[in-house]
Amino acid sequence: MGIVLLYAAYRLFQSTMNGPQENAEKGISIPTVPAVASGGVIGLLSGLTGTGGGIFLSPLLLFTGWAGTRPTSGASAAFILVNSIAGLAGNFASVQNLPDAIPLWGVAAAMGALIGTQLGTRHFQSNGMRRALAVVLVIAGLKLMLT
Repeated sequence: MGIVLLYAAYRLFQSTMNGPQENAEKGISIPTVPAVASGGVIGLLSGLTGTGGGIFLSPLLLFTGWAGTRPTSGASAAFILVNSIAGLAGNFASVQNLPDAIPLWGVAAAMGALIGTQLGTRHFQSNGMRRALAVVLVIAGLKLMLT
């Protein structure tokens, strides 16, 4: 999976070299069966690797053309939030305990989300957001390969 994420990062970075990316057209029809199947595969991969599903969802949405850069960013953030809550609930159900640092992590995540939202909506163009995602994909890919 690490190699797949590194390849996705490479492709994403390469896509920024061809000039500005246009936003996806409104009213894109996403095929239901491939979308549901993709969601199932992403959920399986996330569970097997212990990696947030957004790391797989973002490249999928961008490479299939199902969403533009900004909508992908928003969808991935929501997807990651729901997966994180489900993961915490599953952990709590199995061990009846949560780490003491959860409030600190929550504050850090909220601050990161606020900063990221400001950068994404006010400062980064589409290519800047794609490059930032490519960096995140490299980090996730290396983490999967080295741990």
